[in-house]
Amino acid sequence: MQTKAPKISVLMSAYNSEKYVAEAIESILNQTFSDFEFIIVNDGSTDKTADIIDKYANEDKRIKFINNKQNQGLIAALNSAWPLCSGEYVARMDSDDISLPDRFAIQIAYMDEHPECGACGTWIERFGPNVKPDTIVKYPSKMKLLDFVMQGNRVAQPSVMIRKSVLTDHDIIYNPKYKHAEDYGFWAEISKYAEVHNLPQVLLKYRWHNSNVSVVHRKAQMECAELIRRDILTGLINSEADISKVLRATKETNERFYLFGILPIIRRKQYSIVKTKYYLFDKIPLIKEKDGGIYLFEKIRIGTIK
Repeated sequence: MQTKAPKISVLMSAYNSEKYVAEAIESILNQTFSDFEFIIVNDGSTDKTADIIDKYANEDKRIKFINNKQNQGLIAALNSAWPLCSGEYVARMDSDDISLPDRFAIQIAYMDEHPECGACGTWIERFGPNVKPDTIVKYPSKMKLLDFVMQGNRVAQPSVMIRKSVLTDHDIIYNPKYKHAEDYGFWAEISKYAEVHNLPQVLLKYRWHNSNVSVVHRKAQMECAELIRRDILTGLINSEADISKVLRATKETNERFYLFGILPIIRRKQYSIVKTKYYLFDKIPLIKEKDGGIYLFEKIRIGTIK
């Protein structure tokens, strides 16, 4: 007799996570929405991670434990597990984070009501030894393809629920060439075929520590992010010169400031330059997408305050 597929497949990879993995697992098992399978890949851990996962797997039959004897790396571990996901939705989880109890129930209700949404993330709360209490990271409600060029990765991977049909219909997996920024490229690829949304509420606690990828592999992550942005633009723009213009413009983040409530000052902080420069009466570079094309507006710098 064939059993009914669960509504959600939860996918988590763990590597040397003995300090935190039990708390991560329990946060999933204690969800108010219980119709899920929990696929956990131990990716060749050398500590007690495998033993901890095995204990939970013996206690809860929803857990499918994949025990890699050799470390494959996060991308390979996750990609090998996609075929095992039988649910209508795939919820991502990381082995050092904590999902709040209503996370699945809220995301399921939203995605069932919004068939145009292919992936749904949430706001997150950072926590850890050196993190101020109530540090909330808020993300845009919707991210379209060009937004991933302009704003970077504005989706928290361990908070996301994905409509599996979008992945299977378009053969989407994590791209191995985007190591340390694989999720960025993943969301951008999904946004070509479906909408990527973020719910405006905290449904995941994100543990911040010295082993985070964005801490340990910051330089490599930024280089991969630049590659992803270039790959996105290559599919939209024919001119290499225009691609370079867009990349130069979008390396900078822009915020408006006013001096004495009158004078507009724009602060540009470049990722590659520590020093911040202040520009007076400097136009913000505009990049507009219309009818499948991208239109560029050159920036005009009138004066600077260093």
